[in-house]
Amino acid sequence: MKLPFAIAVTATISFVAFGVVSLLLAFQVRDLRINVAAQEQQVHETEARIAELMQSLQASDERKEAQDEANDLVRKKVIQQQTAIQRQQEQINRGTQLAQQVEPNLIHDLAGASVKNEKLKGLLIKHGYNVQTK
Repeated sequence: MKLPFAIAVTATISFVAFGVVSLLLAFQVRDLRINVAAQEQQVHETEARIAELMQSLQASDERKEAQDEANDLVRKKVIQQQTAIQRQQEQINRGTQLAQQVEPNLIHDLAGASVKNEKLKGLLIKHGYNVQTK
């Protein structure tokens, strides 16, 4: 009777041991499932944040592109204005050069003509030229 009893005790101990091991494994599996669920939640949150950041980046890129286009238009306008100002300055320079060439002779001729014309003489005096008759 010893052998069947030993087998029964061994079977009972094995059954209890398997039950304990099964219970421990069940707890481990439950903990792993909880960890996996938490990690999946983190992954979903991270993916959502990445999607938000990508949208923000795209919006920033679009704003930058629009600003670059606006800057290009401003640059073109500035270049056009600079070109117009350069043309005006060239005209002013040509006029100044012409005035410097013509003015002394013109004033001399007007002074000569003002000897016979009082209105012309008054005009020259009004503008700071002193007309003397010889």
